[in-house]
Amino acid sequence: MKLKIMLLLMLAVGLLSGCGLVDKVNHSLNYVEEATKFIDDTTRFAEQLPTLAGQAVTDSEARTTLKNELTGMKERIAKFNTLQAPDFAKNVHGQLVGYNETLTKEINGYLEKINNSAIDWKAIENSQFIDTLNQVTQISDTVQSLTP
Repeated sequence: MKLKIMLLLMLAVGLLSGCGLVDKVNHSLNYVEEATKFIDDTTRFAEQLPTLAGQAVTDSEARTTLKNELTGMKERIAKFNTLQAPDFAKNVHGQLVGYNETLTKEINGYLEKINNSAIDWKAIENSQFIDTLNQVTQISDTVQSLTP
């Protein structure tokens, strides 16, 4: 009887620790998927920005669209920054969060300019904003190669 109870306890402990391993793998895969999606969204945003910002200088509808895109990007940044990175991805996540802090500051500045009708595409084009967007998109290969 004691042997059966002991075997059942060992089996239960084994199953529970196995579930923890599965959870870790799922968390790791989810993080890589979320990071990849975030980088893809940032890449699309960076590709659209020059045209949209150029149009926003003279077109109020494009200005509204630009404002909405900037606000949406800011929300995606905030959501991404709250992700809990697995241990093997902490360095990459830290890099992305650092880039995101710069992007958020830049976005806030551009939103303020749009609200004051003082948008200047050349200022955006030659800013740290574009460089930082490019840095985020260039980290894509690194995220894709992450493994636990």
